Amino acid sequence: MSINVLVLVGHAGRDPELRFFASGSCVCEFTLAVNRPPKDGQPQDPLWVSCKAWGKTAQVAGDYLRKGSKVALVGRLEIEQWNDRSSGELRSKPLVVIDRLELCGGSPIGATSRGAGLTGGDASSSNAAIGAAEGQTSSGGSSLSEVEVPF
Repeated sequence: MSINVLVLVGHAGRDPELRFFASGSCVCEFTLAVNRPPKDGQPQDPLWVSCKAWGKTAQVAGDYLRKGSKVALVGRLEIEQWNDRSSGELRSKPLVVIDRLELCGGSPIGATSRGAGLTGGDASSSNAAIGAAEGQTSSGGSSLSEVEVPF
């Protein structure tokens, strides 16, 4: 049996790069800075992780994630390989392919996005999360206060 699941919480290191393809699908890439616990009382440099999301999760990340945003994600570790254009040498890097994405907390300082806890998955769950961010329930009922929102 093999298990390849990563759960990470950190801050986006840069604004995501969102690209659309002719087929209508999209991909979003960004880096995540994950703080490590202090060693011998001294803070350590953050661990920088390359992340990639596809489809609806990519679109949500591109629309709502900004540099400095706190984000939690669940994904799997993959090794991306390519040939270097200048030397022709085979290059590789580890990255996390995101299955689920949650924005944690408010927008980063100076951002104008309306961040909320958004997940990957089907459109109805994402629309419900977006509705919750706008103060609506999924059934279109009355708005919720921040205290009542479960995330």
